[in-house]
Amino acid sequence: RGRPSSKSTDQQDAKIDVANVEALSLETGRRIVTRHAGIYLFLPLLTQLRFDNLITSADYPGSAMVPAANAMLSLLTLKLLDKERLSHIDDFNCDEALGMFAGLNILPKKSFATDYSYRTTREHQTQLLKLWVKSLSPILFPDANSFSLDFHAIGHRGEETELENHFQPMRGKAGPSVLSLFAMEQKSKVFCYSNATLTRAEQSGEVLRFIEFWFDLMGQRPQWLYFDSKLTSYNELSQINQMKDVSFVTIRRRGSSILQRISKVPEDQRNGAVINIPKRKYQNIR
Repeated sequence: RGRPSSKSTDQQDAKIDVANVEALSLETGRRIVTRHAGIYLFLPLLTQLRFDNLITSADYPGSAMVPAANAMLSLLTLKLLDKERLSHIDDFNCDEALGMFAGLNILPKKSFATDYSYRTTREHQTQLLKLWVKSLSPILFPDANSFSLDFHAIGHRGEETELENHFQPMRGKAGPSVLSLFAMEQKSKVFCYSNATLTRAEQSGEVLRFIEFWFDLMGQRPQWLYFDSKLTSYNELSQINQMKDVSFVTIRRRGSSILQRISKVPEDQRNGAVINIPKRKYQNIR
């Protein structure tokens, strides 16, 4: 019963410190204390949708120690906990409950998470997006027919980059950023489409790509689209207008003649309004 050697202790610590699906303990009666138990409320939905099968069908990469489904669950954990950066994953490496949520003994380290994100491609994301939305729609938005679309510029804060400059509303100016587009189903408020591989030359055609995506997925085009006029060009608007089964609502562009007419409206004829968006720079307008 001698004291274990430092070598054997180091080996045991190594087993604990490395994420491994085979090292997960499911012993009856085992108790784990955690501050993040609420994350398990998401498990019934993942089980109902057979999330592991979706990942397998999307052909995501994996290994014997961290299979594809477990790797994706570990990344999903960060999103559910509202951690915006992969570098913050180390905050949770000692929480075995979060590791169990991902089907692992512990969550992988940030080096794994970063490496794994580079191993995935747009094809993986698109295939999973289709499978996820197709499985989720009967549950959350069975009668989806109207969508809001908008661009979002994800700002770059690092060293010099070749990223294009896009307007960033929070900063009030353009800067190096990744341009992404999101489509949200109106009634359920579920984001059912995204693309973060856009360039300035491609952005005007993204509305048509979403229409095509939805038609391929559901066999019918979306009935209503709501978006800012700068989301696309007049040429694309004309193409959408020719689709008899698609209607859209957009904001008329503020040309010089419109601005001149607005400037002539007396102050006493202007009404106040509040745009109730917490992060919006100007909420009170006239």
